[in-house]
Amino acid sequence: MFNFYSFQPNDTIFFRGSEPMSMGEHHDSTLNFPPPIHTIAGAIRTYFFKKDKAKYEKLINLGKEKPGFNIVGPFFKLDDKIYVPAPYLWFREKQKYKESIDKDEKVKVIKAKRIKKGIIKSSAKDMYWAKGNSELESIGGSWIAYDDLMGKEVVNLRTIEDFYETEPRVGIALNPNRSVRTHHIYSFTHCRLKKGVSLIFGIDVKDLGDEGVLFLGAEQRFGWYKRENFDLDLNEQGNYFMSLSLISGSKEANESVVATGKIVYLGGWDLSKGFHKPMKGYFPAGTVFNKKLDNCIAID
Repeated sequence: MFNFYSFQPNDTIFFRGSEPMSMGEHHDSTLNFPPPIHTIAGAIRTYFFKKDKAKYEKLINLGKEKPGFNIVGPFFKLDDKIYVPAPYLWFREKQKYKESIDKDEKVKVIKAKRIKKGIIKSSAKDMYWAKGNSELESIGGSWIAYDDLMGKEVVNLRTIEDFYETEPRVGIALNPNRSVRTHHIYSFTHCRLKKGVSLIFGIDVKDLGDEGVLFLGAEQRFGWYKRENFDLDLNEQGNYFMSLSLISGSKEANESVVATGKIVYLGGWDLSKGFHKPMKGYFPAGTVFNKKLDNCIAID
C-alpha cells in the first residue's frame, strides 16, 4: 500500500537532460520535467541518510541502484484533483491545433482493441486497432484526471504545460578555489509550478511521517512535503496495464509492451562510485503493457 505525499517547491526547480556541457560545444541544456521518479527516490534516500544513516540503512540501500522502498509517480495535484499520465493505447479525434489550456478539456476517448490475426497481415505478434470518424491521435503524453481513468469514455485531459511555467536562468562555472571559470557561462531552463499545483508521489513506507522538507533536483532546491488523503487502486487483474512512472527497458518490458511514446534516455551521477551512471532507456509513463509490471495500473 502506498502512502501519498504532495511536494510544494519553495522556488523554481531544475531537472536537466543528460547532454554533456563542455566549453565551446554546449552551453545550454534540455528541460526534463516532470522529474523521473528515481530523482525523487534519491531525495528521499538523502533525507533518510541525513536523519539517521544507521537506523534507515535498509531503506537507503547505499551503493545500490534501487532503494529499499517502492515509490510511484510523480503525478500532479491541481485544485484538489489528481492527474496521472494518460494511456498511449487510448486515442482521440486529431486536433487541428494543439495548445496549452487552463481548464479541463473534455475529450471522448477511443480505446484501441486487440484484433484477430488474419484481418491485417503483419509480422507483429499482436495487432491493435482504434476506429474513429477521422484521423486519430494517441492521448499518451497528456494527463488525465485519476477519477476518469476507469470506465469512462469522456474524460478530463490536460497538457503538461498546464501545470508549470518556465523561467530561463544563466549560471557560471567555478574553479576548485571558487573563482569564476573563464568562458563558462551556461543557460538553463527552470520550472515554476503554477498556482494551486503540487507534485504527488507515493511511497510504501511510513517513515516520512506526515510532513517535512525535501531537497530535490540538480541545484538541491528545497520544498515541503505533506501527507495526502489519496488512495491508488493498483488492481492486479486486467488485460492491459499502464505505467504510472518511467519503466526501465528490460527483456520483460520489451516483450510485453503494447503502446508507448518516445523512449527517454537518462544517466546521472553515481555518488557511491563518484562517476557517471551509464545511459539507460526508459519507457515513458503512460506506456501500456499486456502484463503487470512494477508501478503499473490495470486499465480497460
